[in-house]
Amino acid sequence: MISRFYTTTFTTKRQEWSNDSSTLDSQGTFLGHIQQGIPKSYQEQTEFRFTKAYTIWCPADTDVQEGDRIEEGSNTYDVRFVIDRNIGNNGHLEVIVEKHD
Repeated sequence: MISRFYTTTFTTKRQEWSNDSSTLDSQGTFLGHIQQGIPKSYQEQTEFRFTKAYTIWCPADTDVQEGDRIEEGSNTYDVRFVIDRNIGNNGHLEVIVEKHD
């Protein structure tokens, strides 16, 4: 099962608006697997500098949305795409992210 590779803890933050200001509020943590690179089908839809693009695989019920910020240790990523692969025995999400400098 793909879930055996979910060994990295990520924290999801989402921009929340109140009146005329916004804050990044923590939405919780999840376990996943991260790897540099993105599927070819998404390379043409992005303007990534490809050395900073990563894919995170995580459980299908993970609360993550485009526009969220994900943190792992000292690394910070912006969510660009969330691809639902919730089929069969290995249902999961593929989260395409761009790493901050």
